[in-house]
Amino acid sequence: MNTPAPHLVRSPCPVIDEDALARLLLRYGIGQGEQAAVRAFGRIISAAELADALLSRFDLGEGRLGVEPSLRAFCVELARITEWDFTPPWPARIVELWSECYLGGAVAEFPFVAIEALLASCQQHLFSDRAMVHRLELDILTALVRLGWCLGGLLSDVSIDHEHAFRLDAEDGDAVLGIPNRRRFLSLLAERLSGLADGQTLGLLVLDIEWGRSVDVLGMDERDHLRLALSDAMRAVLRPNDILCALGEDQWAVILPELLHSAQVSLAGSKLVDACEVLRSNNFPGQRGRFHAGGAWAPEHANDPLGLIQAARSALIAAKTSGKAFEHYSADSAACGHCDAGFESEVARALEARQFQLFLQPQVELPSRRLVGAEALLRWNRDGKKSASPPDILQVLERIGLMGELSRWVIQQAAQVLSTLADAGCDVAISVNLVADDLKDPELPLFIRQTCETWRVPVSRMCFELTEGGLVSRDGMSVSNLEALRVGGGRLALDDFGTGYSSMDYLRRLPVDELKLDKSFVERITLTENDRSIVELMVRIAHTFGLDVVAEGVEDVATETVLREMGCDRAQGYLYAPAMSVEQFIVWWVSRQDVLLSAPAP
Repeated sequence: MNTPAPHLVRSPCPVIDEDALARLLLRYGIGQGEQAAVRAFGRIISAAELADALLSRFDLGEGRLGVEPSLRAFCVELARITEWDFTPPWPARIVELWSECYLGGAVAEFPFVAIEALLASCQQHLFSDRAMVHRLELDILTALVRLGWCLGGLLSDVSIDHEHAFRLDAEDGDAVLGIPNRRRFLSLLAERLSGLADGQTLGLLVLDIEWGRSVDVLGMDERDHLRLALSDAMRAVLRPNDILCALGEDQWAVILPELLHSAQVSLAGSKLVDACEVLRSNNFPGQRGRFHAGGAWAPEHANDPLGLIQAARSALIAAKTSGKAFEHYSADSAACGHCDAGFESEVARALEARQFQLFLQPQVELPSRRLVGAEALLRWNRDGKKSASPPDILQVLERIGLMGELSRWVIQQAAQVLSTLADAGCDVAISVNLVADDLKDPELPLFIRQTCETWRVPVSRMCFELTEGGLVSRDGMSVSNLEALRVGGGRLALDDFGTGYSSMDYLRRLPVDELKLDKSFVERITLTENDRSIVELMVRIAHTFGLDVVAEGVEDVATETVLREMGCDRAQGYLYAPAMSVEQFIVWWVSRQDVLLSAPAP
């Protein structure tokens, strides 16, 4: 069964005029004698009798569905071979009917099978069961055979032309959507730009959809149905001469020729996004996604295909970054996009070259202020460039799929740092941050154990911090991995407590050892009674479940005093020390250990 894409299939039927017909008959040796023989046979049998025989042979009765009505019409017309006056209309009609059959899904071999059956029926009527055959009857059969081969060759050419057209469409069109694909889009854009006259404007839109997991798990047929519905919705709001193209699974482009004003690009972009959102809301309410579009126009933004595409994509990136439905190209958005791309490449190279460092921020016990641990924080020396914040670095690494590699590097570095601290006599624990995807790695507990064995440090000196979202989200949670980490001797901390789900049921079920109060809560406890009450409640909840409490962001004695009164177990912040390199941390520890050990509680 052939399934050509709609809107793309060409009609390569040959033109049959007097000259073409003459060449065709000459090629198969059908002269005046053969034509006379066929006419003579027409006086022996009627076209209706031949048609009945063909329809009976292929079981093509009335009321059939699918392609069979077309095949029936083809067979009925083919049976009129004996009525042909050897002028162009009849073979043209045969070609037209066979094209309809072929495009409807008939197999390419059917004309030959039908012609063979037709010739067999003709032979039966000529000879019946007689043993004696007359010369005239042989001449008629020979003429019919030549005519059959003539028709077979003609219809074979039609099938071949259509098959060639299908291959071109497969290269140039999206098989599901029936619109030009990426390859065809580039040539169409180049054609429109080359024909752009002075004073004319040509617009380009790129629309992108970021689906949620509900679409990722759809079956192939359901996904195709969704894409086709979106394409139809977009076509409905475009002008007749606008060209919608498929650039990928969830990305489209629209060429907007003959614009009166560049503002039409923004209007069309907004209409496309609105049409997609309305369709999703009405027809696919269970699917979630974000629709963004970027636009540019020629010749103002670029006058070549690649330049105009790059301008529209820069606008699309700006729309995604800003969270807007549509943005048009501007120099600022392009510069921002290039900056983001450069930063992404720089971060990836920095990880590969191991340019990151771990700094340590002390954690002290309350109320004694005795040093008991440190949190390992990511730092990056960018060779004289402006420093990048850890959240920006982590966001990039997560986007490009390198968080797992970073986490393993952090664990290895932390083990090395613990070994260095132990050699210096500083026997403290180090907390390192993991992300949700780390919990999906079944080899993580083994990797941690082997790394600690390599550096001869106990796993119990490591505390693994995870955010609430990473621990309790359905996709991120892996209780078995958490249990394996604890069985191996490591401690687990719930980081930034209070900023996420904060469910006591999670605290009951998750195998964590400590909670870290987010600095956004801690820094306000001396300002309002409500903030103080919230933090005090968190401390009580944690202690109810047997968990230690660590307060982040402690920057003054007043805050420390309130935390001590609440019963908070440990604290970290600028009141004690900022994050430092390992060498600076050791120097700080050596210079302060006597003070920290002997200082009375404030």
